[in-house]
This record gives sequence, structure tokens and C-alpha cells, in this order.
Amino acid sequence: MKHFLAMLLLSANLPLSAHAGTDSLLRQAEAAYGNGDHKLALALYDSVHTHYTSAGLLFNIGNCYSKLGDVPHAILFYERALRLSPGAEDVQANLDLERTKVVDRVNQLPAFTLGSMWERVQGGRDVDQWARRSLWACAIMALAAGGALLAGGATLKRSLHVLALAALVATLASAALAAYRVADVERHSEAIIISPSVEVLGEPRTGSTRLFILHQGTKLDLLEQQGEWREVRLASGAVGWLPLAAIAVI
Repeated sequence: MKHFLAMLLLSANLPLSAHAGTDSLLRQAEAAYGNGDHKLALALYDSVHTHYTSAGLLFNIGNCYSKLGDVPHAILFYERALRLSPGAEDVQANLDLERTKVVDRVNQLPAFTLGSMWERVQGGRDVDQWARRSLWACAIMALAAGGALLAGGATLKRSLHVLALAALVATLASAALAAYRVADVERHSEAIIISPSVEVLGEPRTGSTRLFILHQGTKLDLLEQQGEWREVRLASGAVGWLPLAAIAVI
């Protein structure tokens, strides 16, 4: 699969004071990855990750774990990359490849038929799309309202008022979708099993009834938490409890 250019990490909201150091680390990481030193590349990408993140960076970290044979962490970082860039083909292809190495074959529940349409409405791969649209709509509203104050003719004034009102509605709708998109990205409601295997129990305590066993790389929905235990749900709908230490949140 095509390897994301790490320099793309610098394209969005990276502080100028950190630009040079991050740029150097990324070049070193790319060189190490190209030379086959995936452990060093991972360490360098992790150094960048402590200060900054993006879908491209998470994808590169996932690639390093994949090359090192760490299936659950590769899946974890590919999943995290997809949260920031839904539908990214390279990420999805690599994720699908890693999933073929997972022992558990959990049947997926039927997908909501309008899911892909809703994803497009949310902005698809562009997390900030609706935030930008809300700013443009707000600017149009301000211009239309200002124009209405200065306009001389009644017809023009009325038209500008209608435009300002429409822009206000667009601003509010765009802002609401932008807030939803940010909340969706920040929502931590899924996890990957990172332990080689784990028993899923009927209750959040050691010694309770074992329902089934899951293996590393399996994706779960997170439900309740009690102390060091977490209630989880599989894509098939099965529910149970397992130790927090066995999972990593996406």
C-alpha cells in the first residue's frame, strides 16, 4: 500500500515553534522506515505523536506496528486514523489486511442503509468541513445584514434581509454539525483487545461465569465501567465483562 507522506502532517495547525523539530523527526522516521528499521521509525513517530497527531501520523504508526508483527496495535492505530479520516482507502485497505490475521471472526450486525449518506453529510474525511462552512455562512450573514442597512431600495433591502436570515440558519446548522463531528471524533466508545486472549465474563468480578474467550485484535463497543472492569459488546451483539488492562481504547 502507498505509504502516506509524513510531511503532510505539517499542513494543519502545527505551531511554528515546533515545525523545525517535528520536521526533523518526521524525516528521520521516513528514512528509518525506508531502510527497514521499523522499530526506530516507530520510536520517532511516537515522539511526534506526543505533541501532535493526524490521520497520516496514526497511519504511519500503524504501518510500523504491522511491519513489526504487532497485529492488535496495528489495528488500533489504523482504527484511530479512520476516526480522523473516514473512508481513507489506504488506511482501510491496510486495516482489512490486518483483520485477516485476527483469530476471532465476529459477524457484523446489518449496517444502517443510510449510513454512508450520513457519513457524507458529516463531512467524510474532512473533520473541519462544517466548521469552515459555518464561518463562511456567518460572513455572508454579516455582509447581507450590513448591505440591508445601507441599501436604498425596498426590494433590495428585503432580498438582503432574506439572504441574511438564510445565512443565519445555515450558520446555526453548520455549527451544530461541526460540533457533532468534533464530539464524534473525540468519543471513545470502541476498543481493541491487545491481550493475546481474554475471558469475557458474565459479571465484573474474577471467578464469575465465563461466557466466551476473545483474542487480540478483536474490536469491541464499550459500555459500562466498574472499577477495573469494562462491559463490552461485540459486533454480533454479545455482551460481557473483561479487565480494562486487556483492551486499548480507539
